Amino acid sequence: MKRKIYKYCAVIGVDGMGNYNRLADTPNIDRIFANGATTYFALSMDPTISAENWGAMLLGASPVVHGLTNGWISQNEYSNKALPSVFTRIRRAFPEAYLTSVVNWDPINYGIVEHDAGVDLQTAENDEKLQPKILERIAKKPTFLFVQYDDVDGAGHGGGYGSERHLRQIETADRYIGELYAAYEKAGILQDTLFIVLADHGGIRNGHGGYTEEEKYIFFGVAGQNVQHAEIPHAVTVDIAALVLYGLGLEVPAYDPDGFSSQVPERIFPEYTVPYRVVIPEPRNVTRRETPAPDGENGLFSFFGREKLSLAMFFDNDFADAAGRCAFKEFNTVKFYSNGVNGACAEMGLTGFLSTEDLSDYGKGSFTVALWVNVDRSINEDCVVCGNRDWWWRSRNANGFTFVLKNNDTVMSLGCPEDHDDFITPLPEEVESGWVHVITAVDKEKKELRVYTDFAFTRAMPVAQNLLADNSAPRFFIGNDAGMENNTKEFPNIFKLDDLLLFNYAFTEKDARKLGRYYAER
Repeated sequence: MKRKIYKYCAVIGVDGMGNYNRLADTPNIDRIFANGATTYFALSMDPTISAENWGAMLLGASPVVHGLTNGWISQNEYSNKALPSVFTRIRRAFPEAYLTSVVNWDPINYGIVEHDAGVDLQTAENDEKLQPKILERIAKKPTFLFVQYDDVDGAGHGGGYGSERHLRQIETADRYIGELYAAYEKAGILQDTLFIVLADHGGIRNGHGGYTEEEKYIFFGVAGQNVQHAEIPHAVTVDIAALVLYGLGLEVPAYDPDGFSSQVPERIFPEYTVPYRVVIPEPRNVTRRETPAPDGENGLFSFFGREKLSLAMFFDNDFADAAGRCAFKEFNTVKFYSNGVNGACAEMGLTGFLSTEDLSDYGKGSFTVALWVNVDRSINEDCVVCGNRDWWWRSRNANGFTFVLKNNDTVMSLGCPEDHDDFITPLPEEVESGWVHVITAVDKEKKELRVYTDFAFTRAMPVAQNLLADNSAPRFFIGNDAGMENNTKEFPNIFKLDDLLLFNYAFTEKDARKLGRYYAER
């Protein structure tokens, strides 16, 4: 059968939809793909996080190869010439083509789509405001249109994946997709368009990032002239790149697990015979334990009495204080991911942060900050994890402290009205990425600051008396500094945090080992 070459291609991505559209009322998706090739069980790539999967789609490479993370693409323009996006590949073949990427989540346009590829890059603060921009650009007859709707993922994080709120937002996205499809008809180019709709990942409870069935399975639909009415037996988010190139009549690079590994899924095109199919193996079935009840067996309070804790936040899809002392206010939206150290973890910084006035006395005496943080190459600016003091120079000579990540260092900054000092501790050289546990103890009796990394003693540093008199302040922040200026669009830090514990005394090596046993026996 003669190969059908399309003049136009549209990829419509619905962030966080997974395959939950099975449970929603989606008449437009149902109609568009009634005679197309579909599956509700395509695979998101591991980890089931946005940057990793949008990057896989547009670059045609696995997350291990492209290396992109949410934080990285928020801060760095994409410039890997050895792994060009589909936009650049199309531009090379069609120098005069109109190409456009219209996304709610702007890091896609900033950190995945090359800025020298002549792509019309558009964004908006929500899907409703994004929709008119999409329709305007369809009228210009784009050779390639990429769309990312984000509000479905926001509804999942905010109300739970599969919740009524999440399903209603999927139905809103379905309405937008119907309007978009109609715009192709109005422009007179529908018959020559390869039309694709998919999700980047699903979610479980209020988060994602792991590889449960709720997170990894996604809807994947393809429609167009010469597309078969068939169930797609195997497809992965990374396959979008090859599908777009093949549909537009361009050469699909040979499979390379260390480079372009995208493949055209089977049964979409009647003339297409899959030359090979390298099935991506299922990730190891790692059992991620839920956080044990603090008062239960192997719970935190069985290792450390409740009275020794000023705060115990496990971020298990909420920001509750297990110690029962603090109530927090949320700014923007704190996102939760299922692949924490214990249960879920929180994404903090630019995307959302927390504040409380219930820790106004914390820091008057000796104290210890203990936490898990997920480090990677994306944190390349001063990034305040938590504290009660402004980070910036103009206001840092004040009572309080801030715990900061900077490149491959941790920083505990202590201040008083007339002075401040930053105590910098490099992370171990072997720590390049992943979860690291850091304990910082401020011992006011011994006048020293002690750091423990992964529950082992790292270093001790003397502290001047004037910096130890009082480290309390009216408000305590997680994910920002007290001036609420650190993690902003100017300094777009994003990081993952799990199990933030504040103790009201200074840890010794014995305490650090005890906390290590808690995590080993949880």
